[in-house]
Amino acid sequence: MREVQSDAQLRLLGCTAQHRGDRAEQQDRVAVLASARAPRCALGVLADGVGGCAGGALAAENVVRTSARRFDDFAPGDDAGAFFLGLVDELNTVLHVAGATAGLSPHSTFAAILVQPDRVDWCHVGDSRVYHVRDGRLLHCTIDHSVAGSLGKTLDGAGVLHPAGFAAGTLTDALGTRRAPHATLGGMREPRAGDTFLLCSDGLWNPLAPDEIARELAGRAPRAAAERLVETARARAGGRGDNCSLVLLSVTSTPAATAGHPAASAPLRPAPSDDGSARARAPRAA
Repeated sequence: MREVQSDAQLRLLGCTAQHRGDRAEQQDRVAVLASARAPRCALGVLADGVGGCAGGALAAENVVRTSARRFDDFAPGDDAGAFFLGLVDELNTVLHVAGATAGLSPHSTFAAILVQPDRVDWCHVGDSRVYHVRDGRLLHCTIDHSVAGSLGKTLDGAGVLHPAGFAAGTLTDALGTRRAPHATLGGMREPRAGDTFLLCSDGLWNPLAPDEIARELAGRAPRAAAERLVETARARAGGRGDNCSLVLLSVTSTPAATAGHPAASAPLRPAPSDDGSARARAPRAA
């Protein structure tokens, strides 16, 4: 399990999980990233290449690679909001250039979460979601950049909006479009043990209601929770499931803190993209 020490009392555990679903190609990409200048910080990234546009996988791959390069320059004290807005602007440019070079039209959603010792910030574009769960209670779920979201509605656990209709899931924003994407930012101060943060593509959240996701995360280690969520989403897909991907970051108490002793710092290293299997990825120890 990937781990970072945020202070003497808390540690961050994280994993990624993916399944290709019933699609011919895995067009999602996921990663847990480290910064060379901020070893006590971590960045989770999820990109869902838009399948209706040629180059969805190319788009998602460029999102993760560019995020890793940009985060490598992030330093403690840098403004998280400015980091995310600058990253989204660069990602949009990168996808335009990649599309022109390859003769494709690469578009992608984007969801990311930046964990620092004293705060957590997140950002999303499109319908990839960010969930904040504390001790099994859902505290926050992002609003999709879709027809449903623009109406102030949320798709339910079956992917059906009431009463907006079948076009509810149509995206209104994504990376790689002609106009500059609108990124939605959020965050919180002072994370504590019991806080869990989930990034996921629509292939995961579509069959699962937000409160159900919160319940599945309660009392489970990140790897077990990730596997459970993917398995449940796949079971309900009925042979028509989309790519299903997630990044899961969980704040826990350190064993040393429980014993009353300080713990040593342990930096994160970038996690590889998953190959589409249902098993959660447990990154190798540094």
